[in-house]
Amino acid sequence: MTTRLGKLKSGLQSDPLDTIKRAVQFVFGVVRAGIENLLLILYRILVLPLPGRTKAGLKHSLNPRVKLDYHRREIFLTADSTLSIQRARACEKEPETVKWIEERIQPDDVFYDVGANVGAYSLVASKFLNGRVIVYAFEPSFSTYDQLCRNIVLNHCEDSVHPFLLALNDSTGTVEFEYHSLDAGDAEHRLISDANAPSSPAKSVYRQRLFGFRLDDLISEFDFPQPNHMKVDVDGSELAILQGAVKTIRNDALKSILVEVRKENGQAEQVEDILRSAGFRLISTHDRGDGMIWNYIFKKEG
Repeated sequence: MTTRLGKLKSGLQSDPLDTIKRAVQFVFGVVRAGIENLLLILYRILVLPLPGRTKAGLKHSLNPRVKLDYHRREIFLTADSTLSIQRARACEKEPETVKWIEERIQPDDVFYDVGANVGAYSLVASKFLNGRVIVYAFEPSFSTYDQLCRNIVLNHCEDSVHPFLLALNDSTGTVEFEYHSLDAGDAEHRLISDANAPSSPAKSVYRQRLFGFRLDDLISEFDFPQPNHMKVDVDGSELAILQGAVKTIRNDALKSILVEVRKENGQAEQVEDILRSAGFRLISTHDRGDGMIWNYIFKKEG
């Protein structure tokens, strides 16, 4: 398992200046987060005795937002929960995703952000290309989808980023979606199917019936455009999504895919086999920090 200490030692050997810079930024972020949490606790103590109407009016008037840690463009996210504030560190969390967006996606391309969450990477793509990209942002969680839409409006990206409240799957029909929590920006929700049965149903806070689609069906039956690039990050259902997108990934228009994979139950190997058979080559792998979850980036050969 890769630890932060191990990464620090490795980084000091390969690129000491950049590693020291990142370490200082990390420590500063931890200290800042601690101060923010302390202020949040004090704020809650002060607000707790207020009547409900006053609290609602206060929340509406504050309209909090936070700046995304993307230094090339100014992007803001609505910030009405601790989780949504954490999402503002998306670029630090996944620098390889940002680099992939900047290097691979070209003006007028179509980008599918599958598992868009609150929209950080959809907005990076839109802003980096000055709106000259069509982004389809798929997010099945109702609370997170609400914030995704608000962030699109907040950053004036309505003409570029198109959100969809649905789940992509290996079959088309209604599916059951199990929530880890109802907080906007949360992750680790589960799309329930025979192949992805919940290990502990009692831990879910809500189960919702919603529409699930094979990506091939969305494109053939509902006239969705063929993507040129795809990011697939859906907390365990990546393989099912690719199995429902066989025609899509074989289409020559699709040039690159970034997939989050888990090194358990052979998922990483199965994802790689599907994409290799469709003409893709694995060009880089990136440990998400625990040795189990990785971002794999594929490029179509030829």
